[in-house]
Amino acid sequence: MKSSEGGGFPGHRLSRAGGVIAGTLLLLALALAVPAFPGCGKGDESLPAWQRDPIVPGYSAAAIEIGSPFSAVQEVHGDPEEHRSDGGYLYAYYGRTREGGRLDDPASWLLVVTLYDQGNGYLDPEDEVGAVEVSAPYAGRTSGGVGIGSTVEEVEREFGPCTNVSASSEQEELLLYSYSDRGVEFLISPREGVITVLVTAYGGLRPVEETAGGEAVDGGVFGSHKADPILPGQSAAGISIGSDFRSVRELYGMPDSSGHTTEGLVYATYTWGYGTWKLTLYLEDRDKGKGLDDFDTVVSICLRHPYAGRTPKGVGIGSSQADVLKEFGTPEKQTTMLHQGEEATILEYNAKGIVFALRVPSGEVLEIDVNRPLVP
Repeated sequence: MKSSEGGGFPGHRLSRAGGVIAGTLLLLALALAVPAFPGCGKGDESLPAWQRDPIVPGYSAAAIEIGSPFSAVQEVHGDPEEHRSDGGYLYAYYGRTREGGRLDDPASWLLVVTLYDQGNGYLDPEDEVGAVEVSAPYAGRTSGGVGIGSTVEEVEREFGPCTNVSASSEQEELLLYSYSDRGVEFLISPREGVITVLVTAYGGLRPVEETAGGEAVDGGVFGSHKADPILPGQSAAGISIGSDFRSVRELYGMPDSSGHTTEGLVYATYTWGYGTWKLTLYLEDRDKGKGLDDFDTVVSICLRHPYAGRTPKGVGIGSSQADVLKEFGTPEKQTTMLHQGEEATILEYNAKGIVFALRVPSGEVLEIDVNRPLVP
């Protein structure tokens, strides 16, 4: 089992990176130290009215409506303390709760607003709100009473069993409970319960499709390479095993998250500013500097939805286990384990340079990793 030593939330921060490399499942769990939060009363009158505003999935939180312009946010909250542009989205940060905290640390900000960039990389009055993210000491609750500090049982009592749960940390087993069809996500700590709530439109944040140069294209994070063939041991998504990071950067720009693993590799994760990761690369750290450099070389290409490329005989994301076995035969190794917060069956074809992760119990392919082949 391999592990990473990176830190920080990519994208809208409630997401994680991971992958399979060299025939072994590699869980990229990004470290996040979450302090204990004081209890938040459901009706604490000492807080401003907006901090007691109800959480309405798919619609609003913190007196901000999804789809409203940034000018409406300014009317209630003023200008943000910090802001950044990333992957076609803009992020406005309000209410620092911990000195020295990173922008991607939910324990450091009371309110984060995600907006769809109108194209210039700056916060403009007409930029549209896509998501509202609140953390302690926010006291607003859903109609069923769920909010900061709620337990998993309380969340599922109101919203039903969650079918989309992903792991979010190595130091502490943070889990992201996503009800994107309901327009709400919960980041949950086993010690503190819900620590962050994200409200979006029904269906979640919509993709903002752009290239590294900022021009809109079809295919989301993958752009024109979304349907490139998957060639085991060789290439996928326009990237070849052995390519240097400089060539990757020319295609995809800088990653949403990067770091190094305990095995001496470096990784680059692309979320495209929303949801969980779509593309993760592992590279040989040529200069042993523990950071991405132009001449680090790709040894693994990890792919998830919405990648649409297929193997020579048609296996892709969403294919069945039967399809995998028909093309590749009996795997060299098969294991079942918890991967990215859900049970998955791992089929390893190391000599061919390809590994599949299949969702349990459906048996559908949820991840394909093209690796440098291992010679027996």
